[in-house]
Amino acid sequence: MQPKTVPTRMPYLPAHRYDRIDVLGWLLLACFAAVLLLSSQSGASMVTYVLALVVLAGYRQWADIARTNLFAVIFVLLAFLAASSFWSEAFSWRRFGSMAVRMLLVATFVLGMAEVQLRGKVQFWLRRVMTLVGGLALLAAVVRYNVWPPVDGRLNGMGQLDTHVIAALVYGAVAIISLQAFLHEEGRFWRALAIVTIALAVYAIYFSDSRNAWVSVAIGGAIMLLAERLADRGRFLSSVVSVGLLLGILLVVLFLNDATRDLLLPRGTSFRPEIWSLALDRIGTAHMWFGLGILTPNDFLIGDMVIQHPHNIYLSVLYQSGIVGLGLFLLVLWMTLRELLYAYDDADARLALALLGLALPAYLLDGHELLDKIGSTWFLIWLPVAIAVGLRWRRSLQQA
Repeated sequence: MQPKTVPTRMPYLPAHRYDRIDVLGWLLLACFAAVLLLSSQSGASMVTYVLALVVLAGYRQWADIARTNLFAVIFVLLAFLAASSFWSEAFSWRRFGSMAVRMLLVATFVLGMAEVQLRGKVQFWLRRVMTLVGGLALLAAVVRYNVWPPVDGRLNGMGQLDTHVIAALVYGAVAIISLQAFLHEEGRFWRALAIVTIALAVYAIYFSDSRNAWVSVAIGGAIMLLAERLADRGRFLSSVVSVGLLLGILLVVLFLNDATRDLLLPRGTSFRPEIWSLALDRIGTAHMWFGLGILTPNDFLIGDMVIQHPHNIYLSVLYQSGIVGLGLFLLVLWMTLRELLYAYDDADARLALALLGLALPAYLLDGHELLDKIGSTWFLIWLPVAIAVGLRWRRSLQQA
C-alpha cells in the first residue's frame, strides 16, 4: 500500500520545530551553494559546522530518525570507515580526528536533510535555489571557458569543481534538479530560468569532454523523465531496465567497433584496468575483509605517472574498508533504493532516484572519497540517501 501524503503541518510535530526546520533548510541550501561558488573546501565546510551544531542542539527532534534501520546502517558505515584509520599505514590521532569530524558532518547532514524532507520543503527550496545558484555558477564557468580557454580544452567548474569530470557530474545534478523545476514550477520566471540552467548545463557537460559524464547524466535525466511521466511504479521499473539494457548493448557495439571505440574513448581506457588491477593486488587476501584503512595512501605509479586514486568509488571503499565496508555501502544503497521505490509517488523520491541514476554508474569510473567534507558525493550520494531516510521516518510516523 502506498504511503499517504503527509500534510505540511503535522499534528504529531510540535509547533516550535517549524522555525528550526526553516533554519536547517537555509543552512542546507547554503552548503550546496558553497560547493558551487567557493573554491576552498574548508570555506564551504564552515557552513556544515554550523549545520552540525544546529542539528546536534535539537537532539530530541531527530531521535526517532536515528532509530530507523536505514539511518542505523548509514551510521555504522560512517563509523566503520572512520575506525579504519586505526589500521591505516599513515595513522595519526590528528588525521583520525579529521575523519571523525567528517563522519559527524555527513551524519548530521543526513539527519538535517531528513528533517527538512519530512516538512515537505526539499523540492520547493532545493530546486529553486539550485536552479538559480547553479545557473549562475554555470554561467560563470561557461564565460570563463570561452574568455580564457584552458590548455587542455576541457571545461572545468567554478568553486570546488575545478576538475572537468567532477564538475560535469555535479552540473548534471543541477540539470536534473532544474528539469524537475521546469516540470513542476508554475511561475513563468522559474520555468524560463530552469530552461536556461539546463541549456548551460548541457553546454558545460559537453565541453567537459567527459564521456563518463555524458552517459551518466543522460541516464539520470532519462530516469527523471520516466519517473515524472509514468505514474505506475511497475511500468517505471520495467522501463528503466529496458532503457538500461538498450544502452548497455549500444555501448558494447560502439566499443567493439574500432572507429566508434575511438569516438567513445578518445583517450583509450585512461589506464582504468591497470589502476584497478594494482589496487586489487595491493589489497590482496590479507586485507580483503577490512581493507588497508582510510588513511593509507591510494596513489599508483603507472609508467612515469602517479595516479592519485583508484577512480572507482566502490573499489575505493573496498580498498579502504574491505568487504565489510563495501558490503555496508551496498546495503545502504539497496535500502535507499527500496525506500525510494516504496515512496515512488513522492516527487522527492523521484528526484532522489534520478540523482542515484546519475551517480551509481558514474562512480564506476570516478570518485574515491565516500567519507569526505562537503563536495560532489554530498550532491550525488548523501542527498538521495538523506531523502530516503526522511521518507523512512515519515513512514514510521504514519505507522505509529
